[in-house]
Amino acid sequence: MDYINYYKQMRVLLIYDLPMEDEKSRKIYSKFHKDIISLGFYMLQFSVYTKVIQNETVFKQQYMKLERIIPTKGNIMILRVTEKQYQDMIYFTGEKNKFEMLVGGKELVVFGDKE
Repeated sequence: MDYINYYKQMRVLLIYDLPMEDEKSRKIYSKFHKDIISLGFYMLQFSVYTKVIQNETVFKQQYMKLERIIPTKGNIMILRVTEKQYQDMIYFTGEKNKFEMLVGGKELVVFGDKE
């Protein structure tokens, strides 16, 4: 069994609030949303997305990819926490979503074959 160091492994939280006042801003929002999904982020709550990363090097790579897709308007924040800190999150109401229960701190999860 491989040992996973939950203090080195990290979780990136992406929190954003983008304008959706007109058709152009809605298209920008939609493109940003599709881009973060393609980078492997998944929804934790509305406008709060997360992704498991292995270490600081991977964080820097993700940061550079995010910089390329950031819209010029709105608020976008990223927060990185250790996997241990993330796992200690307290749910006052509700429960972990299905993806959280499947993935947890695992570095690689295979959901199915594309064949």
